[in-house]
Order: sequence, then C-alpha cells, then structure tokens
Amino acid sequence: MVDLLTQDGRIVTMDEAQAGRLGYATGAAEGQDWSFLYPLESRERIETLFAEGSAEPRVVALHLRDASGALVPVSAVAERIETDQDGSCLVLHKWPSGGALDEVARLAEEREVISGILAASDDAGWCMEWTDPVDLSAPEQEIIRQVFENGPRWRFCNRAMAHLYRTPEGEDFNARPVHETFPRTRENEGFIRRLIRASFDINGTPSRDLRYDGVYIEVENDVRGHIRGNHLYRMWGTVRDVSKHMRRAAVLKDEIDRLTGVIAALPDPLLVLDRTGAVLMSNHAAEELFGLSSDAIAARGLADLVDAALSIDALFEAAGAQVLDHLRRPLTAKAMHPEGQLKVEVTARIFDHGGHDLLALILRAQRRVPVLVEPSTAFGTDRVTG
Repeated sequence: MVDLLTQDGRIVTMDEAQAGRLGYATGAAEGQDWSFLYPLESRERIETLFAEGSAEPRVVALHLRDASGALVPVSAVAERIETDQDGSCLVLHKWPSGGALDEVARLAEEREVISGILAASDDAGWCMEWTDPVDLSAPEQEIIRQVFENGPRWRFCNRAMAHLYRTPEGEDFNARPVHETFPRTRENEGFIRRLIRASFDINGTPSRDLRYDGVYIEVENDVRGHIRGNHLYRMWGTVRDVSKHMRRAAVLKDEIDRLTGVIAALPDPLLVLDRTGAVLMSNHAAEELFGLSSDAIAARGLADLVDAALSIDALFEAAGAQVLDHLRRPLTAKAMHPEGQLKVEVTARIFDHGGHDLLALILRAQRRVPVLVEPSTAFGTDRVTG
C-alpha cells in the first residue's frame, strides 16, 4: 500500500492496492486532505516527519481510515522526495501491522521519544563515539592519544549543547568536528586521564572547552562510557559551564588573601575566639606575644594563653553588655609570655559569623605597671588584680 503526500496537507496519489484494501474506488483519495485517510494522531506523526527534513527513510506506526470509518493499524516506511509539481513530499509504503516491521516501528518510536526528551532538556547533553574504538588495554598515554585521534565524532548533542558552545547560526553542532570544542590540551588530557582511572564513570570532572566564539570555558562533566571487552565505543554525559563560579571563587580568594594579610599585619596581638574559648585565628603580633606559632596558639585555647580570671563567658558577657557590643574600657590580664607573665590591656568586640557569635580580642602590652582593676561592672563580684 503506497500513497504520496504533500507538505501542505494534500494526498497526491494512492495506489490500487491501498484503495482496494480500504474499500475506496481508484483515485478517490487524490486531492483530498490528509484527514481523508489519516486520523489526527497519524497526521501529527506525518507532520513530524516533514519537520525533521531528513532524507533517510523512517519507519513509523500509523493508522489508516477505511471507507467504513474503521481504523486500520499499519507500519510504514516514510521516504522524503522532491517533485517538480508539488515540492517536498512523503512517499509512505505501508504494510498491515504484524511481523518484524512492527518491532522496527516500535524501536523507532522509542528512539523518537527519547531523542525528544533529550533535545528538550535544559541540561547540555552529549554523546561521543569513535570510528575506531579506543583500546583500553593500552598504556594510559596511548589511550589518551586514541581518544583524540581515533576518529571521535558527536553521536548526539542536544540544543542546550549547541547553545552552550555558541554554535554559529544555521550550523548543526552534531556535524561539527569534535576537536573544535574539545581540543587536545593539557587540561583535557588530564580530563581523559581522570576518566580512565574512574573506568569512565564519574561525576563533576572538569575540562576546558572552546566555544565557537573563540572563548575558553571551564566546565564540569558527568560522564558514562560504553565499554565492551577492552574497548571504549562511546561515552556520553552532561556538561555544565562553571566559568562564572570559578571567576567568583578567584575573586573571593583574592579578597580573603588581602584581608588575611591586613589582619596578619596589625601591630597589636589579635585573637578570634568562639564561645568555647577555642582560638579560630591569630595574627603575627599574637605569635610574637606568646612565642608560639598560630597552630600552637589554636591548640592551647584562651585559658592557656591568659590568666583564668578572664573567662570566655565573662568576656562575651562584658562585651555584649556594652554599647555596640564592645568594651569601652580595657581590662587588664596577664599573658603567657616566653619570659614570664606579661601584663596586657584587653579590648573585645563581638561579631556575627554565619549565625554564630565570635569574639575579637586585642591584647596590648602595658608600658607601666597598672593599678588594681575593678572589673565588677563587667564581671559581677569577681575581682582581678594586677
């Protein structure tokens, strides 16, 4: 059973075998709308075949409407042709449902559904395969060479992939050479090396790819490989552009380095403490005061660095009770100096860090012996003497 359909929705011809099978007179369908023979669902499938524009034959499952109005299931091979009189047309060769052609039609439909899902995804998806499968029994560097040189090609990439890599207008990303966006660079050799060591099953692995506008982008890939025996036939996955996140991370690192340098250069000893008294940060002046490295200061905690009268709870209470959460008048304490206890003036301020209160302490060495300090206004009835 054969008929010829135009893209604008007309039936050009229907052969005698199809007319007889459906109970129509010869020539009854010529010039009629598609709806004369095809129900809505089948017409939508035919529209899809025209929209794809592929010259390759396609196998599809359709229904025909016979002269009584009953639907007849068929399997069809659709072939795209160009005619002088009617332009772009489809020739549909049809057989009653049943047999091997039904399985081909079913598989073709499943492929169409899966391809449609992938094509509509906002995640950039890709599949790469090789003309010559990659020999995974070879040494690592040889495997890397084969990945780039054994005829890699795109098997399938969706629209999001083409958008990510700025594919030129009117160009099919799948038809472009792989090396244009995935060149053999030191970074990408490292990417393949990580895949090899993970048996081509990995998430979030970085690579450095080249967009069609000439800009390199930093991306992360989730990758799976199809391995049979000792050979890699294809690999596929999704890719995410992380360039902006890496730029942001670089900016934040520069800011952190700059702020860390400022804190380290403060002339007065500084300690940053949490409510347990653990030292989270100290500067160079603090290291000089205590004669300890920053790691050793952190290991000891506040109680081992200054006299016990200045408890962490009392310091938080005193700082929190004052205007702007800092001590208006310094307190006096004794710091554990390498040559003995050294009297220091202590100022403190509370600040918030990620929803947790931290305390910044400045310990300034006194130049003269202080008088007795009366910290009762800050610490209740306890008294600290110099």
